[in-house]
Amino acid sequence: MRIPKLSYILVSAVLLTVSCSKDSDYEQGNSQTDDPDTGNPETGKPETDKADRARAKQLYADFYDASRDTGSEVSWTGNEPNCQPGTVPQDTKDKIFLRLSYFRRAVGFTNDIAENSSKSDKAQKAALMMHANGTLDHSPPNDWKCFSEDGKEGAANSLLTSTRNAGAIDSYIRDQGNDNYPVGHRRWLLWPKLQEIGVGNTSSYNAIWVLGNAGTPPADTPEFIAWPPQGHLPKQLAYPRWSFSIAKADFTETKISMKAKNGSAISLEIEELTGIYGDNSLVWKPAINTNTLDEDTAFVVSLSNVGIGGETKNFEYEVVLFDVNE
Repeated sequence: MRIPKLSYILVSAVLLTVSCSKDSDYEQGNSQTDDPDTGNPETGKPETDKADRARAKQLYADFYDASRDTGSEVSWTGNEPNCQPGTVPQDTKDKIFLRLSYFRRAVGFTNDIAENSSKSDKAQKAALMMHANGTLDHSPPNDWKCFSEDGKEGAANSLLTSTRNAGAIDSYIRDQGNDNYPVGHRRWLLWPKLQEIGVGNTSSYNAIWVLGNAGTPPADTPEFIAWPPQGHLPKQLAYPRWSFSIAKADFTETKISMKAKNGSAISLEIEELTGIYGDNSLVWKPAINTNTLDEDTAFVVSLSNVGIGGETKNFEYEVVLFDVNE
């Protein structure tokens, strides 16, 4: 994968709103029947835990499962030998937006992201170029096969991955690989100011235009953006790199620690700070093998000396990983 840095380009845009709203209530702790003093007689866990787990599982079903490939999707209508960029069929595009909505709602956002058709057109030409040349480059040379100026502009402003369809969103959020230690793809897609994107997609490559037209964060933006997020999350989506983001935060003196809910400390490796993608973020890799978790497991994340507005603040939150298939 490749990550675009800040390079804002003004584009005449036509906004097409893609709504992925559901009737279910996914906001943490919003159930009026929750009583923290009432336990579940079968598990011994507070009803609030049970309700939060149920919400997380329902969100997964309604957005993540619903956006899976069925095998019948057409990724694009283009043709690489003839350098025809084509378009992304609406049902495939809808699933890409639905998958993005899953991750954004999981961290606490309730707003939908719009599609900018002009950006999608250029992102599509960028995806074609990556497909035709079998590699990723934000600054493709003019001698590339299927080169176009629109595609070059799209490549400069888009996330790029050699993964297609809704699975591309997972690729960006996972951010694996040595070069992706700042989780820049994740930070752009979970950026509170993200208002619109452009979508490009082929049978092998994907481009998501994320730069430009930064808006005002929604009024209900969480105090911080973390992945894995606070609360319950399917263990299948707790990727090796964890992150914590706050706009303009200073993490240079921040200390971070993790422990299992039972008190045992979790060793972790902190990644180098990089502030050029989305909001400032702290990234670390805890020594956790999610494949070995055979029951719901809670982890407590503690951060001290986070610089915010000239002052320091401490944060602590709990992540509960569970098997979504059980």
